[in-house]
Amino acid sequence: MRWLAPIVVASLCAACVKPVTLSSAIQPSEAPAERSSEKAGVVCSPNLLGHVERSSLGTLGGVPTRFELELGEPLCNALFKSVEGTYRAAIRATTPYYRGQYARVIQFDLQNSSLSITPRARGQMRVAYTLSVVVERYGLDLKLIGRNAVTGNGLVDTGTVTDDVVRQAVEAALQQVADEATNLLVARLDGPRVPASPQR
Repeated sequence: MRWLAPIVVASLCAACVKPVTLSSAIQPSEAPAERSSEKAGVVCSPNLLGHVERSSLGTLGGVPTRFELELGEPLCNALFKSVEGTYRAAIRATTPYYRGQYARVIQFDLQNSSLSITPRARGQMRVAYTLSVVVERYGLDLKLIGRNAVTGNGLVDTGTVTDDVVRQAVEAALQQVADEATNLLVARLDGPRVPASPQR
């Protein structure tokens, strides 16, 4: 029977990791009244796109569990929507192809993130997620115009930690990041402006 031990251990380890799927439809809460008349290229860094978030150890149904989620695409989509709402047109690209292709290039990079599960009083648990994204703006000549950071925080107190609770905390933080990115981009618009499209 000794030869069965590695298979049992592997099965137990696999049961300890629970994947969480995030929504790809997160977008800014409100559309700005005006947007730039220029076209923007949007670049999400490989560091952001490839990031997999893992929680600290919590329990699910009495079993020690780590939650794991692929952050990259949902976060990039939310940030892209921020650019799309503040510029006449937004095109997502791996990298800008040449100088002059876009009036503005907006590049996003994940600065830091943390997903934690901690015990609270009276048997409660707290799921907390924080992240920070660097926003870089480049001009027509691809020279850096400015660099800023936007942040998001999600917090849920619960009796039982489930994948839905984890999703709720993370998506709340992504929503904040999308809203902050929109506010930042609107405040930094320096070209001609046109009325924004009607609210979707």
